[in-house]
Amino acid sequence: MPDGNNLMAEGYCVKCKAKKEIANGVEEVMKNGRKAIKGKCPTCGTVMFKILGGKAAPASASTVTPPATS
Repeated sequence: MPDGNNLMAEGYCVKCKAKKEIANGVEEVMKNGRKAIKGKCPTCGTVMFKILGGKAAPASASTVTPPATS
């Protein structure tokens, strides 16, 4: 089972022109708020990038509770 930092996702390598597993994949959040996985091609070492569906949830929004009023 992969740990939290290394995600095993399949992406397209433009140098090899084939679909392959992304080695050393790390999940990132792009500027527009979408999630993506960035890693290396296991064959040639080229950077591979796969955009994931959906927007990333803001971390602070789920932990903040409104103050109680009396």
